[in-house]
Amino acid sequence: MKIQTSSPQSRAMAGKRRLPAFTLVELIVVITIITILLTVGALGLKNLSKGSGISAGVPVAEAVFAEARAIAIGKGTNTRVLIHAELDSDDEFHKERYLRYMAIQYEELDADGNPSGNWLLASRGTTLPDAVYFMKDLSEINAPVLQSETVTLPGNSSTTCYYYEFNSEGLITSPTISGNSVPRFVIQVASLPPGQSTPVASSDAKRNMGGFVIWRGGRTSLFRHPDQIENN
Repeated sequence: MKIQTSSPQSRAMAGKRRLPAFTLVELIVVITIITILLTVGALGLKNLSKGSGISAGVPVAEAVFAEARAIAIGKGTNTRVLIHAELDSDDEFHKERYLRYMAIQYEELDADGNPSGNWLLASRGTTLPDAVYFMKDLSEINAPVLQSETVTLPGNSSTTCYYYEFNSEGLITSPTISGNSVPRFVIQVASLPPGQSTPVASSDAKRNMGGFVIWRGGRTSLFRHPDQIENN
């Protein structure tokens, strides 16, 4: 059997062959594609974080309302869901909690089992996710106007808060229901620019909203789509 071997000349020619490589144009195309993918990915993560803020904030708030109603029925007294409504740009306590902090208070009963007018906090409260704010003005969607009062919250002497109130039967009594105008709890992804008291919604404000309606009986129903916020 004859074994063929390459000659020194052929081996030399093979050594001179160039390895495959990208041209400058190909490199530019690849870098451009990578840049586009990274940009799209970053925007996707940004939108996802906004969506997750609403997705996390709505059930947290709904749980607070359910707890307030349960306390009202269990203790046989009035309860309120409080929402921090005082803003002071020079005070970090108010700045961090403004339209984001929620707490529950109940009306203490006297010796005869009647409401005494003295309100006590039922918990230390909870805060909505970052960049998620309670929408205080719902007049454009014909929602009842919220009342406010000054209360004592953990960590501070007194604070103005909006409130939703339940009676001892678990029925919502404030804000007042009138005809088809039923109370709503709505939150949105927004930012709070320095010097302003109203959070500025993101560019896609309608998409980054969520919440629920509170029926006369005190129970809640989630908005499955942003359009339901205005149509309920």
